[in-house]
Amino acid sequence: MRALRAFLFNVLFFAGTAALCIVLIPVMPFGRKINQWVGHTWCRLTQGMLATSVGMYRRIRGLENLPKGPCILVAKHQSAWETLTFHTVVPDPAYILKKELTRIPLMGQFLLLSGQIAVDRSAGSSALKDMIKGAERALADGRQIVIFPEGTRTPPGSDRPYHPGIYALYKAFPNVPVIPVAINSGMFWGRHSFMKYGGEVTMEFLPAMEPDLDRKTFMKTIKGRIDDRTRELEREAQTEFNLPTLTSRDVEIEEAREKAEAEQQEAKTAIPMKSIDKEKTPS
Repeated sequence: MRALRAFLFNVLFFAGTAALCIVLIPVMPFGRKINQWVGHTWCRLTQGMLATSVGMYRRIRGLENLPKGPCILVAKHQSAWETLTFHTVVPDPAYILKKELTRIPLMGQFLLLSGQIAVDRSAGSSALKDMIKGAERALADGRQIVIFPEGTRTPPGSDRPYHPGIYALYKAFPNVPVIPVAINSGMFWGRHSFMKYGGEVTMEFLPAMEPDLDRKTFMKTIKGRIDDRTRELEREAQTEFNLPTLTSRDVEIEEAREKAEAEQQEAKTAIPMKSIDKEKTPS
């Protein structure tokens, strides 16, 4: 039965996304707010599909820690679920995302037109500068920055380092609250998993980070708070909703798969550079 419900959701999800892309075409010229509204609508519809087909609902905690107006949300990233859910919790999110996503036909153009912040992670220090400029514009508009410090979706139980971009934002905007966010979505909707499990996925907003922390203290503190609370939420979900038990072997397999994907991506980007070098070599 679970497999059948997961199959139903996948059919609804991909059909709905295809329909959204068609709807996007005539509204694209009408500005960021209209495009953002379309994104909000799609996210709410997708969450409705999850509830109807799989029985997956959301549980939001710590809203008292979420300020009104601009803020920086530093969130755990285990699934596509949270990219949908922030749209339904905060009024005007601006995601910091990898530039490759903007190359997806139609969807990529929508991401840019709705005011998301695309960063070329291979650009080194200039990527940080571009991120800060994009965040400055979004915060000036009263928006909420959403950043996933691990840089990609990670399986429950993994211990991936956090990228320094979160400290760059913290340092660049000292008067903007930085809110850690713990999420256990990977227990219900895994990155490479066909299965989707019913229950209540938890997103919890933790108290804001203290001001004026040095880099080492900030990075250690925010990672500890998010990861520790995420582990607690994972155990809670496993017990409450009778989810499959996560083993260390599950984590190792998923991390090995991610490493292989990263190496393949690096190899693809290295091929053009080798071709250029070959062309420059005199015969």
